[in-house]
Amino acid sequence: MIYGLGPRAQRVFTILRDRISRGDWAPGTQLPSHRDLAIELGVAPLTMRQVLAHLEEQGLVSRRVGRGTFVREASAPTVLILGQDATMGAFLADYIKRSAYRSLQARDLEDALAIISGSQEIILILCDVDERSARSGDPRSPQTGREIIRALRLRHPQLPVAAIVADLDDMKQMFGTAEWPLLLLPKPINLGLLEEVLRLVEPQKRPAP
Repeated sequence: MIYGLGPRAQRVFTILRDRISRGDWAPGTQLPSHRDLAIELGVAPLTMRQVLAHLEEQGLVSRRVGRGTFVREASAPTVLILGQDATMGAFLADYIKRSAYRSLQARDLEDALAIISGSQEIILILCDVDERSARSGDPRSPQTGREIIRALRLRHPQLPVAAIVADLDDMKQMFGTAEWPLLLLPKPINLGLLEEVLRLVEPQKRPAP
């Protein structure tokens, strides 16, 4: 999920983010007014303002007073945050922003793959591995963290993945497999270690598709 947005706003955010990622709107393009977008997508104007604010926070658009909203050139190294813990996601997004990186957030594997396919600036995936919700049968977590990481490594083997884990035993089944090596960040997150991970991956370039 995108933290702070309700289900309707989340749907609209995903639609607009995907349009920008696919290049439907080139950098510098002025978006329709928030009222026109609200009518097109069937939400209230206030909801659309919230969505545009989140797009701006993630560096996808720039709102200019008296002029409108414009698609930004995506050039900053970007970290993709994947996980369902809203508190953890907000913490990571804030720290990444303060470290001069751009962040994008994905609610599940499908969302993450769509974002990756539309952005060549992603240098790292932070995957919050919570095996407890998967073991408990939580319907919001149809896949375990290991399954998500396996799928990411299969589709994008050269893209670094850092697994955020509460228990290192959650990852032991992956030791020695094709999905390894991974970067591991134990909970609670140590900011110094996170900063080191960001420094390690920044020089790497995404391979051409």
